[in-house]
Amino acid sequence: MQSYHAERSRTGSVRRLPSGRYEVRVSHGYTIDGKQRTIREVCDTEAEAEARRYELAMQMQKDCHVSANITLRKVWELYRADRFQRLAGTTRDTYTWQMESVILPVLGDYDVSKIVHSDIQRLLSAQTRGVAQKTRTTLSSVLSWAVKRGILAENVMRRANFELPRVEQQEGFDVDPFAAIEGSRDVWGVSTVLECFERIAGLPLEPAWLACVGAGLRVEEALALRRMDVRRVMIGGRLVTQVAVHAATTKVESRKGTKTARSVRIVSFLEPFGARYWELVEKIREPSQEVCCVSAANQNKRWRSYFAEPREYHKRMAESRKVQGRLYGLPYIPLSRMRATHETMMQEAGVLDSLNAAMHGHSETVSRKHYMRGSSEAAIEQTERYFTLVS
Repeated sequence: MQSYHAERSRTGSVRRLPSGRYEVRVSHGYTIDGKQRTIREVCDTEAEAEARRYELAMQMQKDCHVSANITLRKVWELYRADRFQRLAGTTRDTYTWQMESVILPVLGDYDVSKIVHSDIQRLLSAQTRGVAQKTRTTLSSVLSWAVKRGILAENVMRRANFELPRVEQQEGFDVDPFAAIEGSRDVWGVSTVLECFERIAGLPLEPAWLACVGAGLRVEEALALRRMDVRRVMIGGRLVTQVAVHAATTKVESRKGTKTARSVRIVSFLEPFGARYWELVEKIREPSQEVCCVSAANQNKRWRSYFAEPREYHKRMAESRKVQGRLYGLPYIPLSRMRATHETMMQEAGVLDSLNAAMHGHSETVSRKHYMRGSSEAAIEQTERYFTLVS
């Protein structure tokens, strides 16, 4: 019996049959029931089979609408089956809510190949700006997947811009516009950070706050830090608190890897945040114990309670439970914005944007590790001098 010979490529495959002829197989796109479309033909020679393989591939690319009549709802089902488990838990939740609550009720029964710019624009215009931004991201991701799988010829969202709803003007501009603008900033200044530093001492979320504002960590990274991930070392004649960032804790997944591969990094704290963080760490004896005891599912509610109006407590209540209103009067921003506050302070101190991105684990980081290691400490000192000067 003659052996089979197959050559595979992105445009299909050619294999030699026992009869000596050659079979061409090209798969592209999906049918309405979700099965992959495949064309098979038999040619006399290998050269004819190769030519036919490319011809069929080009024909199927141009004839993508053969897989039309597939609704956006069906594409979403296929997307979930193929792609969903490779997404982060939070992203899965966001995409699911966006598709099932916002997008599918409007466009779910549309033939996906017939969705045009105006359909999407009407959908976005009916949302608030924040929801519309996430809707645009979610739908584009699903349509791009459909293009890669041959269900669509192109992602219509990639070749046109969409107008997002305007941000409603905040109150107070007719009374004191300067105060209104300053109050709407989504990062804190140095004086607010220092005031919080004094008032947050002893609260359950203090360790996470210190890691976010003092080292620029994401909230999920700060919550994942354990005793073994922290050290106090002498660098350039000064004691520095450093953390090894390699994991994250979210409300969907208790412990997982960092957001990107470049997010795995060693980060130094600004002072006085580093000294205080080390003070808290020294009280922990178990190496695997997490420094912050607040769960990811509860951190947002707990953080908001710090800014609520203070209330009277029963005299027998433990001090550890008297947390509401401890930060009352400070401008509220989410705990997640403390990372941006840290990054902003470094920018204002004159730290290079590329180095700033690297220290915060952004995906566009510069990858020259030896240069970064030496310069990051200088950046910390530079920012600390600025911090001290402003305060």
